Amino acid sequence: MNATSRGSSTEKIPLPSIPRQATFFATGVLAGAASLPVETAFLSLAQKHDYTASIRHLRSSFAPVLARTGVRFLSFDHVRTYSSHFLQLPTVLCGALGGAAGGLNEVILHSLVSNRRLPPLQAAASQSGKLFLCFGTYTYLSTTLSRELPPRPFWKCWLMGATAGSVGSAVTAAVEGARGRSLMMATLRGSLVIGTVISVQVTTCAAGLRALNE
Repeated sequence: MNATSRGSSTEKIPLPSIPRQATFFATGVLAGAASLPVETAFLSLAQKHDYTASIRHLRSSFAPVLARTGVRFLSFDHVRTYSSHFLQLPTVLCGALGGAAGGLNEVILHSLVSNRRLPPLQAAASQSGKLFLCFGTYTYLSTTLSRELPPRPFWKCWLMGATAGSVGSAVTAAVEGARGRSLMMATLRGSLVIGTVISVQVTTCAAGLRALNE
């Protein structure tokens, strides 16, 4: 009886397959690559066209950004799958928790690789909290305002991601004490960068999963 229950439970609650995990990681890396030119252009304008500093930022952040966004979306899918099937949580909360886990894991991985120690609690909490809000907001918008997932056309998906990025970034920056121009710049940066990351990842991942019949 118990063995049968465990078997049926396993069939009812499948874990992500290896091809699915690879797709989420690879499209996360692609999304990170797509966001780098956007962030570099933003920093150049914010620093009054200091192109040299912007290029240095691009070079130094290239590998870390790709690794972090790959881990972010891989973690997102694992936690979303677990929370939706095992805990049967609402869709928006599943998305938010997936984002929080992705933010936490990417910060931990980056700190362990670059500094060989765990990150400061504030840094981990900040990124995790921001992505909780960003991914939760995007999940709400995409499931409420669109009849298909990911939302089409691409610009519509990007606008939803940009809105989610501005919400998460603004709230996080405000909690951390940003005001005035600093708050505005943090909000704009989050809107542009996170909007690009989310929209590129969800559209390319959906295409990849369709090709895999996942």
